[in-house]
Amino acid sequence: MVKVLKALSNPVRLKILALCSIKERSSRELRELLNLSKPLLIVHLRKLLDAGLLEYRAELDERRMITRKYYRTIENLKICIDIEILSRIAEMLESRKRYDV
Repeated sequence: MVKVLKALSNPVRLKILALCSIKERSSRELRELLNLSKPLLIVHLRKLLDAGLLEYRAELDERRMITRKYYRTIENLKICIDIEILSRIAEMLESRKRYDV
């Protein structure tokens, strides 16, 4: 859950999720739409992939002999944040910290 919350804490990653929820996007298309460098986009994509919010399909471009990746949100992705549940989790984690000293 921490990975998911960290992934969602960045506005650029939220934009990537929004764009990839509409249709599959190539990394080139995402770079152009978001005006990001390739290395920075890769950092954001990795965080979303690691959190399980994004997936990709690889396709071989036989003419250029390169593999292109097309990103999309996971199927049926719904993000709902319940503040009450988050508060309970925070309290639970705080109480664990006190006993771990």
